[in-house]
Amino acid sequence: MELEQKPFKGFKLFMMTIRAYAFPASIIPVIYGSLLAVILNKDIKFDFLLFFLTLIGAMCVHVGANIVNDIYDYKKGIDREDKKAGIPHGGSMVLSMGLVSLKEMKLISVISFLISLILGIIIWRMTGNLVLYLMIFGLFASVYYTASPLQLKYKALGDIMVFLGFGTGMTLGAYYVQVKEFSWLPIILSIPLGFLIDAILHSNNMRDVKFDKSFGIKTIPILAGEKFSKYFYYFLIIGAYLSIVIFVATGLLPWPALFNFITLPTAIKLIKMAKNIPSNGIERFEYGTKYNLLTAQFNMQFGLTLASGLLVAYLFFL
Repeated sequence: MELEQKPFKGFKLFMMTIRAYAFPASIIPVIYGSLLAVILNKDIKFDFLLFFLTLIGAMCVHVGANIVNDIYDYKKGIDREDKKAGIPHGGSMVLSMGLVSLKEMKLISVISFLISLILGIIIWRMTGNLVLYLMIFGLFASVYYTASPLQLKYKALGDIMVFLGFGTGMTLGAYYVQVKEFSWLPIILSIPLGFLIDAILHSNNMRDVKFDKSFGIKTIPILAGEKFSKYFYYFLIIGAYLSIVIFVATGLLPWPALFNFITLPTAIKLIKMAKNIPSNGIERFEYGTKYNLLTAQFNMQFGLTLASGLLVAYLFFL
């Protein structure tokens, strides 16, 4: 059944264009880092203005990164429908389906990055220089993740970039704007979020291994093979839980952080699903798409239950 040429309009089309479903990847680290600030520094007063400015800025960087990714994947031919291979439209689909023009996409990316830059400067002036360095890194990583000449995503560097950008960078940034002092603790404590954000990318790359390979793209699944890729996915999921256990056992996190173990059944389901990924064609794409979406949902569930546990600890046990 053929897709209609313009099935989406207005606000729904805008949400589709900016990939709003992926926002938990930028929202959760900001919430997590902000909660770490008040839990690890009991004498500070939580600044709601800085929190919301940081949250909006992080989401705008995320939007900009998504748009740039769509533009370059489309130009490279990756997100275009391949009927012969049985692969439908990719990315946000708005370019490949002709719903939004390249000019409009570029305008959205410029506006998004401009807003994040303005907010970053405001936060920098209200806090300290670390925000400036993180802002520069965030903008650099967002653009050159797929943009020429670096195109880090295509050179098997996507995993480390999303780990550092979304996991480490956003957690540390949210922590710093509240405390206004650098600490290694939020960097260490960001590890579980970094693992799960990378799991989203990795599940996507596992699905697209043969398709990406035809374009000369390098990813961990392409370089390391199917078997290692599955083990790496298991490591990311299990490592997220194991790191929480270690942090609680060593006193770095309060015990209610273990509340997020209620998401363990979902983690087990995902690990079992990884063992049964089909090998070829549209069957692999459809299964992999569901798998990737469930991984993203799991990331949100894990992050929200972890943040809820920290909030309970802050309100009732600290």
